Amino acid sequence: MPSATLTRAVTLQHRSNLGEEPEDVSFEQGQKVSVLKEWGESALCKNEAGQLFNIPKDLLQKAD
Repeated sequence: MPSATLTRAVTLQHRSNLGEEPEDVSFEQGQKVSVLKEWGESALCKNEAGQLFNIPKDLLQKAD
């Protein structure tokens, strides 16, 4: 599974279940995420806690 790092600090919303209130999750610059799927301008990524996020590609730098 490819990984990427965030190019800047950002806060994204995570919703653990449909119908629940979204939770704000803060990411630090340089934090690693696993890239599960890419399309258009964004990618589906998973953090170390297993939470899923739709992250704009301009915030991601592919890890070597």
